[in-house]
Amino acid sequence: FISHFSFLVFFFFLFLCSCSYSDRQMVDRLNSLSYAYHYRNIDSTEHYARQAYDLSEHYSKGRAEAMNNLAFVDIVRMQYKEAEQRLSNVPQITDNQVQCLVSYVQQMRLCQRRSKNREFYEYRENAMEALKRINEERNQLSESQLQRLRYAESEMAIVTSTYYYYVGLE
Repeated sequence: FISHFSFLVFFFFLFLCSCSYSDRQMVDRLNSLSYAYHYRNIDSTEHYARQAYDLSEHYSKGRAEAMNNLAFVDIVRMQYKEAEQRLSNVPQITDNQVQCLVSYVQQMRLCQRRSKNREFYEYRENAMEALKRINEERNQLSESQLQRLRYAESEMAIVTSTYYYYVGLE
C-alpha cells in the first residue's frame, strides 16, 4: 500500500511540475510575441504582455518580463506614472539581472522624458551594476536571455546618447 501511495504521489508531483513547465513555456512565448511587437504595434505588445502577466503568478522572471513589456506600452502612451510603478516593482519580484537591467534602462528613459537628471544617473548606475553581474556569467545565458540582453544594451546606448545630446554632453 505504501509503495503504491508513494508511486501515486510521485506521479502527482511530476504532473504538477510538467504543468508548471508548460505554463512557463507559454509565458515565455507570450513575452517573446509582446517584445516582437514593441516598435510595430503597441496594442499587440500590450495584448500579449497582459496574457503573459496573467499566467505568470508563480514565475517571477516571466512576470518581470511582462511588467517590462507593459511599462514599455505605458511609456509609449506617455502614462509615465503607471510605467514608473511597474518598473519599480521589477527588481522586487525577480533577481533575474537581465530583467532588472531592462527595468533600469526603461527607468532611465522615463527620467530623460521627465527631466529627472539625478534619478537618470542613479538608474544608469543600477543598470551598469546589473550589466557587470550579467557579464560575469554571460556565457551561461540562454538564447532568449541573450536576445533580451542585446535589446537592453542597445536601448541603454540609445537612451544614454540621447540624454547626453539633450543636456549638451558628449
